[in-house]
Amino acid sequence: MLDDLVFAFFMLLLPAILWIHPKTRRNKGNWIIALKTVPPGILVCCWSSWLLSVVRNALGEWLERDVAIPLWVVLGLPLIAALLFIMAAGSLIKRKSAPPEEKYRPGPSVALFALLLPPSLVLYSVIAFVSTFAGIENYRSEWRNRWLPAEGDTKIVFQEQSIHPFLAEYDYRIRFSRGGKVTYKLLFTNTGGNTHFNLYRLKDGRLLFRDKDWDYLVDPVAREVFVLKRFESKLYAVKVPGEKVDWWAGPTRAKGKVVMEIGGHTLPAGEVTGLLDGKTYYGCIRTRFLPAAQEPERAISFRRNESRP
Repeated sequence: MLDDLVFAFFMLLLPAILWIHPKTRRNKGNWIIALKTVPPGILVCCWSSWLLSVVRNALGEWLERDVAIPLWVVLGLPLIAALLFIMAAGSLIKRKSAPPEEKYRPGPSVALFALLLPPSLVLYSVIAFVSTFAGIENYRSEWRNRWLPAEGDTKIVFQEQSIHPFLAEYDYRIRFSRGGKVTYKLLFTNTGGNTHFNLYRLKDGRLLFRDKDWDYLVDPVAREVFVLKRFESKLYAVKVPGEKVDWWAGPTRAKGKVVMEIGGHTLPAGEVTGLLDGKTYYGCIRTRFLPAAQEPERAISFRRNESRP
């Protein structure tokens, strides 16, 4: 928010000076009009791009699926909105105060817009970077949705949140919704690397989410998530607490039972050896969910020195 205000200040500074100074306020030359209208037009371009992303997210929530907007719309609509604003404002300024025989010529405004837009975007990027870096310890992006096909009457959304302004570090969570009730289950933090999960359907109907760090058992009916770990040549499932996890340890044996330390919890581990036998590739999650028919399986190796369950 602060970076947007700072950028708007720089964009509106020159037009404000031109309107305040009596000599330039009365000057209705086409180049002066361009200097008065192009910087606000660049703001319109940026705000139109932001509004487009808001509409896309709102449509995704309404339709409960990813909404793809063609690249020509993403790039073209903000430019068209900016140019329409610049030419409408320029024409209005000329018509209100210039003699009728003096026609508004948009050429200088269009040329200035093409000239100023690239450095303005660079300026915005610098302002955003400085603003973000100043608050880097508290940086959190908005949650981004990756819609999955519904599992019966349960709707599943994989959500990703960037936790670093320029490094590939993310928090993940899974959102279950059924009958108007929404449940969130936080997964472990990805401390480095782009998002890539392979999804598999198990014989009992549950799902396996696999990335370079963890294997998660996702139960749409119970709306629960379990982390899978191998211990003493057997496979165990431990229920994820659903809260922010800063550390983990195990599995290990305690009083004759297999347990795992997750955050501040000592959680029981249930043996599920053989659970993954006969699993079938279902799709993958990257920038969005891609079904198996669209994206073939690519093997994912553990980043840690462990074998896959």
